[in-house]
Amino acid sequence: MFAAISAYDRRIAAFLHDMVMTAAALTACFAIRFDTTELSLWMPVLWTLLIIVLPLAAVVYWFFGLYRGVWRFASIPDLINIVKSVAVLTLGLGAIDYLSADSVIVPRSVVFTYPFIQIFLLGAPRMVYRSYRDWRTGARASTEGNGIRALVLGSGSEAELIIRALEMDPTQSMRAVGLLGHKKNHSGQRIRNVPILGGYGDIDTVLASLNRRGLGPQRIIVTREALTKGALIERALAIAEEQRIPISRIESPLQGVVESNRPLKLAPVKIEDLLGRSSHTLDYPLVRRMLSGRRVLVTGGGGSIGLELCRQVAALGASRLMVLDFGEYNLYAALNELANLAPDAKIEGQLCDVRNRERLAAAFKSFQPDLVFHAAALKHVPLMEAHLVEAAATNIIGTKNVAELTAEIGAQAMVMISTDKAVVPSSVVGATKRCAEMFCEIKDRAARTPRTGAERFSNSAATRFVSVRFGNVLGSSGSVVPLFLSQIERGGPVTVTHPEMERYFMTVNEAVGLVLMASAHGLKSHGEPISLYALDMGEPQKIMDLAERMIRLSGFEPGKDIEIKITGVRPGEKLREEVFGTDDSLHETALEGILAAEPLSLSTDRVEALIQDIAEAVDANNPTTVREAIAELVPEYREQQPVTEAAQ
Repeated sequence: MFAAISAYDRRIAAFLHDMVMTAAALTACFAIRFDTTELSLWMPVLWTLLIIVLPLAAVVYWFFGLYRGVWRFASIPDLINIVKSVAVLTLGLGAIDYLSADSVIVPRSVVFTYPFIQIFLLGAPRMVYRSYRDWRTGARASTEGNGIRALVLGSGSEAELIIRALEMDPTQSMRAVGLLGHKKNHSGQRIRNVPILGGYGDIDTVLASLNRRGLGPQRIIVTREALTKGALIERALAIAEEQRIPISRIESPLQGVVESNRPLKLAPVKIEDLLGRSSHTLDYPLVRRMLSGRRVLVTGGGGSIGLELCRQVAALGASRLMVLDFGEYNLYAALNELANLAPDAKIEGQLCDVRNRERLAAAFKSFQPDLVFHAAALKHVPLMEAHLVEAAATNIIGTKNVAELTAEIGAQAMVMISTDKAVVPSSVVGATKRCAEMFCEIKDRAARTPRTGAERFSNSAATRFVSVRFGNVLGSSGSVVPLFLSQIERGGPVTVTHPEMERYFMTVNEAVGLVLMASAHGLKSHGEPISLYALDMGEPQKIMDLAERMIRLSGFEPGKDIEIKITGVRPGEKLREEVFGTDDSLHETALEGILAAEPLSLSTDRVEALIQDIAEAVDANNPTTVREAIAELVPEYREQQPVTEAAQ
């Protein structure tokens, strides 16, 4: 009935229906209370009540959203709104009888029977219509027999929402033929008439049974509940992969899909889905207030972190965005993606090396950024051990150039992307990033120092400098996940440097969320001595476990189908990374999952002098002097000996 009319017409139709049902409910109440002769005598009272109650009902129904509900998706929340509306109208009937001073008498039996009849007349048509639409959708799929058969892993509330979404979306051409759960005693039960066929560990026998009956699944959909079940779900996914059944997870929030009738979006299951990390709630309104209307420059904007920063900055209201990168193809690809992602955003690119101060200064002066996110860095640990001068030039001198130019143009803040490798560094990457952190710390301390003389009368606030540390980013260029994937595709072996090697991992979205949240907090707390932030990243993951999970996710058995080879710890690597050093003064922030450390008492003159020594040694291409100056600035780097397998 409502399928072929517009949303506006649908609301009008719902309004008229509810008004008719309200009049019918009152009439029925009087008809039940009085016989035919008495009813004719009470008709004037009934007409008076209808004149009073119907306008009141229209307002009450509007207030509780009865017109906005789509009958196709009528559910318990709609029924609750109906009950609330009828309760208000029932109280209204009692009030009319009380306030009218006996000029309008509402019999008590009418007040008693009215809510039951009214709830039935408002709710039953909605539920009948929904049942009819659900039956028609299921009957069509059953008759046509062309729906893609899906097996759902999970038996909780999300599984029920998935089944509902599949039933409601005729474009999906997909139907659930069964579910698997983690509780054996659920076997034999049904959710929306879809049977629970067993536990995750029974997937092989369940698939065999479905195949014999001609109901073999053509897709497996995994709920978030199932993804938390560790080795059990990994084995189930491996069996599905062996049988070449596509495996998907839900990409968009299910409640919104069901309520708005949007298509169900599926995405492949990735290794990050199996890490079991708890996600933190990010205060995006705070970030939006920071970015709204501002010009933002991102160095290294073509890299994994830099590009995700650009994506979120463009989506969260920046007035202009400059993507700065030294890689020609990276810049080209980033600008193309951002143009498609945010066609209305004002985005420009700049091919520039942060080590080239003159070219960098020209870019800063032409763009005049309000906020600078410094993601440009050299970060591959073993490679940088052999290229110390290049690492120092980019990670230290490049950061120095960006920081000084940010202050010169009077930008509001610079945020430097750092790493957990900067804590008690044993590698060139960690040591150079720690030097960069220290330079930002002294710049930020200078910004927070009370100004004197003519500076006191300046209207511009001093530039803030914030560093953000986080662990390994899954799937980023040069990370272990793409390496393992390529090794698995070649048939192995998968190489792990040490069986006890551990790392903190996070997704690129999570990492960038941290950067933006820490930035917003740093700007909000302008007077506080906080310039170093990090995410509470939970428990580290063993690289060996990660390799085994990825092999199983690809449909193979570790050690049987794909060999795992121990290659030995590489130069500069540590078995375990840390988020903060023992000297850092840690405390929680007002933001969930974000920690802060008060800066150390660094000597500004000493830091600046040693970084100048590093710059001169870089210009002279003298790695020995560069290393000595870095070790002088970061004593823990000198003390930390590279880990070797023999030392273990």
